[in-house]
Amino acid sequence: MSTETENRPNPSAAASTNESIAGFPAAAIKLLRDAQKINKLSILFIVLAIFAFVVFGTLASLKMFHGSGQMYWLFHYLPYILVGLTIPFTLYQAFLVYRYRLSQPSMLVTSVGGASLLLIICLLFSLADWLWLAMAAWIGVAYWFQATFKRFFNFIEDRQGQ
Repeated sequence: MSTETENRPNPSAAASTNESIAGFPAAAIKLLRDAQKINKLSILFIVLAIFAFVVFGTLASLKMFHGSGQMYWLFHYLPYILVGLTIPFTLYQAFLVYRYRLSQPSMLVTSVGGASLLLIICLLFSLADWLWLAMAAWIGVAYWFQATFKRFFNFIEDRQGQ
């Protein structure tokens, strides 16, 4: 047998190891499912941040807590911390969305780039009064990825049904 036929891949072996679903490799689908789970965790952190802002803000406005530094800290900084914890998750999801072209790259640059730019400018120039805007942008990015993953997996389910 010549080396040319030895190096030729066996089509039946390749089909069994490289299974694809609607044109996407099974490994990519698994990565995207995991990213969707991470996105749900990000959304949970965001909901907790909003809840902390509302609850601790309400408590901080009560007369008995006006002088409480802890209550102010919980009201003011805890939501920023919770949303900030989602940023690495969101960047990972952005990489996967870009890698597998689940959305247009221009939309990805606009949303993630805009949120990043706002955050960097606020942190570099100590614009604490504008930091809420950067955090709101990151909240929007997490919800946008939630919609992107939902659309993608609806597409996959529709393709599997055919």
